[in-house]
Amino acid sequence: MRLLLTAIGKRVQLIKHLRESNYVVGVDAGNLSPARYFVDSFFNVPLCSDKDYINALLGICVKEKIDMLISLYEKEFLILDEYRDEFKKIGTILLLSDRYILEICNDKWNTHNFFIKNDINTPKTCSVEEVKANFNLYIRYPVIIKPRDGMGSRGMFYADNRDELFYIIQDLENYIIQEKIEGTEFTLDILCDLGGQVISIVPRQRLEVRAGEISKGRSVKDPRLINAALDLINKMNSGDNAKAIGPMNIQCIVDNTDEIKFIEINPRFGGGVPLTFESGVDYGKIFDHMVSGKKIQPIIGEFEELIMLRFDDAVYFKP
Repeated sequence: MRLLLTAIGKRVQLIKHLRESNYVVGVDAGNLSPARYFVDSFFNVPLCSDKDYINALLGICVKEKIDMLISLYEKEFLILDEYRDEFKKIGTILLLSDRYILEICNDKWNTHNFFIKNDINTPKTCSVEEVKANFNLYIRYPVIIKPRDGMGSRGMFYADNRDELFYIIQDLENYIIQEKIEGTEFTLDILCDLGGQVISIVPRQRLEVRAGEISKGRSVKDPRLINAALDLINKMNSGDNAKAIGPMNIQCIVDNTDEIKFIEINPRFGGGVPLTFESGVDYGKIFDHMVSGKKIQPIIGEFEELIMLRFDDAVYFKP
């Protein structure tokens, strides 16, 4: 099978795994992406905001006979979704959740409202606009201030009291303010088939994080976390046009009272997903079954517990 990955950046471990069973084509807007040296074929493309971006992808899909396209960059999800049928016409499956799901996941305020509507435990959260309109709104400190469309730890602030909060938010718009929860952080790697059925769930304990991405972690067989994540995804799959498709990751915290509090949902690979691969979930093989139309049996909870310790590496070449 032939895969196309967009915005490959430095996702070297991800590419190495997928290449074990597939031909992998990578694209990126930058010429200095380390991952370009690990794909079978690389193409430089315009930014996703450029009017020529989609045509560039369609042309590559035709030239390389791409079976499945997987995006690694949130900012382009809604753009790609608009052209889902165009990719289908040339024989390329866009492995991306339905638009309804994307709109929940890509906006942290929408995510919070989804949690509340579906009785999913989550930290107390309000919008910056609410706080500015009501100075007397009760807030439990400390808090995290996050951009609604933020990725990783970019654009985040912390406040320990009211004075700090109002100083930080005075010029901010489209941010949320969320109670900071103390406890153990987990990311749950989830894989759904083309019909929205959950195939795999692997909880990963975040032992150490650097720049918002896991650097040390452990895959954990925790039935309570697995069942809570399964319930969450089933609540998202609420209709014909509301299916979670492909890779997703959910972040949660088990607080000091042993309650699970869900933080966010990302409809893409998590940065630490190589730990899930090494724990025994063969995404490459499952993608191949999706393309060929083979029935895929769920393997929820079927993985080996492992610890991952990441380290830096580099590519060297003459200018």
